[in-house]
Amino acid sequence: MKLFRIKNVSLKWKLTFLSAAAIFIIYFIFTSLQYEIVKQWLLNEEEKTMKKTIEEIETYYAEKRNLSWKDVRESGQLLEKLNEKYQTIRVLDAKGNIIVSVSNHASVSLSPTAAPKSLEIDYHSVNDERSIILRKPLHLSSVNGTIEIVRHLAKFKQMTRMLFLIMTLIGIAAMITSAFIGMFIAQHFVGRLKALTKTMMNIKNKGFQQRIDIPPSNDEMSKLMVMFNEMMDEIEHSFHQQKQFIQDASHELRTPIAILEGHLSLLKRWGKNNRDILEESLEAASQEVARLKTLALELLDLSRAEVITVPADIPPLSPKDAVEQTVRNFRVLYPAFQFVVDNLLEETISIRMTKHHFEQLLLILLDNGVKYSQQHKRITIRLKEEGKYVCISVIDQGIGIPRDELEKVFLRFYRVDKARSREKGGVGLGLAIAKEIVDKYGGQITLQSEVGKGTTVELLIPKMSSLT
Repeated sequence: MKLFRIKNVSLKWKLTFLSAAAIFIIYFIFTSLQYEIVKQWLLNEEEKTMKKTIEEIETYYAEKRNLSWKDVRESGQLLEKLNEKYQTIRVLDAKGNIIVSVSNHASVSLSPTAAPKSLEIDYHSVNDERSIILRKPLHLSSVNGTIEIVRHLAKFKQMTRMLFLIMTLIGIAAMITSAFIGMFIAQHFVGRLKALTKTMMNIKNKGFQQRIDIPPSNDEMSKLMVMFNEMMDEIEHSFHQQKQFIQDASHELRTPIAILEGHLSLLKRWGKNNRDILEESLEAASQEVARLKTLALELLDLSRAEVITVPADIPPLSPKDAVEQTVRNFRVLYPAFQFVVDNLLEETISIRMTKHHFEQLLLILLDNGVKYSQQHKRITIRLKEEGKYVCISVIDQGIGIPRDELEKVFLRFYRVDKARSREKGGVGLGLAIAKEIVDKYGGQITLQSEVGKGTTVELLIPKMSSLT
């Protein structure tokens, strides 16, 4: 038989036990202190009552002129009036002999003691019977003795027992109540965890569409559920993006492969003896291989952009110098184009981005500008400061983008004019790669375009001074 272990207990019962135990311990400490305080207060009240009785006896004797022991013996009737239940009053002479004694349901068996010099209070216990003894010297006229009051704490004992019983019953009731409260709290807490678990199981079995119903409360569990739903929204969105990416990539790969397959089949049947067919098929195959190579390289760039880790210590980069160097390279590649750099930045301004990634962004944007600006071959690169960002605008006068498609151009494999884009060698990954890079560095990329008039792409890249 396995031993009972707390780790095998459900969270609900753990929370119930812990909350009930915490409430009970707090109550126990509080009632224990309260019991001791009340107990001490009752003892003090008993002492005060006895002191008041002695003062009344002293006052009575002091009013007698020439007080004698005979007067003391005759004061028994007064002492009986002053006496209370469970109490004995005695007057002793200097030798300890009892002159007068009255008792009210209290037996006294005390050993003789020396006469006190001042008021003395003592506690005496015999057979679980506790008493308070109060002694005070009596010096009036020719009378020298002691007033002694012995008070059994029977009434005190009854009250403390009653108090203890009441507190115990209240403690048991508090423990039971705290257990129910703890169970309610645990049920409320664990119930929402069960809802979270159930939703996870539904997601596992039925797909990403399941979500948790958020309760109206604004506590930590509700925030956890909101965060879980938001996380599932992002996962579902990523899943659909991944699915779309696979479909688009398969489509992009299928077309050149089908063309290659067709031309190879043509060559196999007719191309051996027909030089025109041979030349045509080889040219087409070469173009499709180049397209496949471009697609493979851009897919590799995209995968790298998705896992970019921004270095902690990026050296300052002058955007002006990087833009001018990239533009010089493009002037060599495309001598028919006019590239204009409009710099409105101060020389000291630098950006927080590695040179490689910044140049990659410029290459993507300038390459798109060249592809879609075959009639008006002028591209302007404008640099200016906007708050904590440096704004780099790439402005072309090309075919433009319809307004309803501006937000879609950042999707993978999306092309505004698919036929013309294919002719120019585009696969629709450039702007997706650019957005991944800009997002990783905490920047922004936006487009403004008008069909037939051109497109303006703006990069907002954080300045080095704004983050240091």
